[in-house]
Amino acid sequence: MQFPNLEIIRVKTPGEIGLGTAPIIKALSPDGTVALSGGTTYKKMIEIWRGALGDARVRLFPVDERMVPFDSPESNWGMIQQGLLEPLDWPPSKRCFVERMSGAVVDNYNNLLKRVFHGPMPVFDAIFLGVGSDGHTASLFPGTPELEDETSWVLQTLSPQPPKARVTLGMGVLCAARQVVIVVTGRQKAPVVRKILRDREPLPIARVLRHPVKKILFVDHDAANDQGRFAGKLG
Repeated sequence: MQFPNLEIIRVKTPGEIGLGTAPIIKALSPDGTVALSGGTTYKKMIEIWRGALGDARVRLFPVDERMVPFDSPESNWGMIQQGLLEPLDWPPSKRCFVERMSGAVVDNYNNLLKRVFHGPMPVFDAIFLGVGSDGHTASLFPGTPELEDETSWVLQTLSPQPPKARVTLGMGVLCAARQVVIVVTGRQKAPVVRKILRDREPLPIARVLRHPVKKILFVDHDAANDQGRFAGKLG
């Protein structure tokens, strides 16, 4: 399977991904818009970004969030605030999410996006995605109806794993970005990489890869597993 407009960058360690992705943010103007995923992959990257971003302060949004308080260790936005926004004194006006988690988060986040973006779909300068072991990306999961919704800006979804209740940018938003950065690391992700290569399952991340949006895929040695076959299929 050939994926259009895809650049693949292979690295040995997740730390190299942090150093390789920081320039993408630094190249944007102060009004640039970036949506950032959470999870363990991005927790490691954020640690690198703290020392690599310098005075770059773009408008930062979450790709998705678990519907838990921000002080919960399960919170993506809480992790971003504690690991990046607070240590680097990010201006409050550029911390673009709801003030607190509530049952109205979908409407509130949707309204915030409509104040920033105009037109039928938000166009982020860069969206940073991860990949779950089941092929999910953002909080869009295989076999769910929300995966087919390409017009909604923000969706509420249910994860197979707790915390189940999630809020996420929709697939249409992900594929409307000027650039999508996908990060896959760790030996535990090698099986999902093989599934992507076979392209026999409707994986959410495969939808992004098949879309002509400009994409950069960062993959470490452990996740790539057989690098020769990986290069032959995706290169």
